[in-house]
Amino acid sequence: MANQEQRMHQLSEIGAYLEGHFELTTGRHSNQFFMLARLTERPWLLRDWAKALAEGLDRVGRISQVVGPAMGGIIPGYAVAEHLKGVRMIFAEKASDGTMALRRGFRVEPGEPVVVVEDAVTTGGSVSKVINVIEASGGRVLAVGTLVDRTGGHAPWPIPLVSVVSVAVPSWQPSECPLCEAKLPLVRPKA
Repeated sequence: MANQEQRMHQLSEIGAYLEGHFELTTGRHSNQFFMLARLTERPWLLRDWAKALAEGLDRVGRISQVVGPAMGGIIPGYAVAEHLKGVRMIFAEKASDGTMALRRGFRVEPGEPVVVVEDAVTTGGSVSKVINVIEASGGRVLAVGTLVDRTGGHAPWPIPLVSVVSVAVPSWQPSECPLCEAKLPLVRPKA
């Protein structure tokens, strides 16, 4: 079983962990960026990460399905569900009003025990929207699982956050960014 330092090294080696001056999806700036698509494109590596996350999530209680936000939660959610055995996996998509919605006939039944799985959590915005969809359907969200917790363990929900790697990553509003002040080139990795 790999420890956090070994996992961070692995992410760095495959280009999934970067250092520099980045604009995050939220619009904030950071000196670190996780491009976890570089991990999920390697199923032979993702398998171990998903197994570790599934083992952590398995401790929160009986789970009947995994729900992931599109896009980042689809592949990790599927990989985690595979390790949980007999657990369904669905995903929520952005609706035209900016919320998340279950489409394609996906459903969460009243009282159904669910976990939300995402590739990385920074502010928790996408996950919060998925939690709202599940709760509006009457489902019970037992926990959130993520490959990388960028909050350093300070999740915005009253439910457990289970992660494979947890790091406190600084981020700033562009107007307060010390990297902008130092005139370091800004990179938009997902552009």
